[in-house]
Amino acid sequence: MKLTTKCSIAMHCLIFIAEFGDQTKVTSELLAKSTGCNAAAIRSILTALQKAGIISVARGVGGARLNRPPEDISMWEVYDTLEPGGLEHFIGCHPNPNPKCVVGAHIHDVLDAPYQQIGLSVRKTMEQITLKQILEDFQRTTKGKDDSPL
Repeated sequence: MKLTTKCSIAMHCLIFIAEFGDQTKVTSELLAKSTGCNAAAIRSILTALQKAGIISVARGVGGARLNRPPEDISMWEVYDTLEPGGLEHFIGCHPNPNPKCVVGAHIHDVLDAPYQQIGLSVRKTMEQITLKQILEDFQRTTKGKDDSPL
């Protein structure tokens, strides 16, 4: 099972906006170069983040900005914005167990509760991680290195 990369792309964009938004106009084309994704995918992510009130994007000329301080933006908010209900299927159960088999007939009943517990644990952890923490890690990682955006 492979999880979507939308959240990591969005976090990449938010770090870029936070770090370089005051120095340069952050457009979908610029973010596409930084992320290695196409500009249309970036625009889709930015639109979702904008609808959620996390960022604002200037019409026409472009240029994304954070609407709130990084400490007020959680990784969960970003994930849930891009993947609403995503944790409901975080771990999926195989769809066609044999109903004539005692295990197959009851596997969904047995796994649903633990899978929900795992999803809640993931959500709690993501709610505790803020953009500010990630920015601090980024700044520590890049300290003393070339700090130009591209």
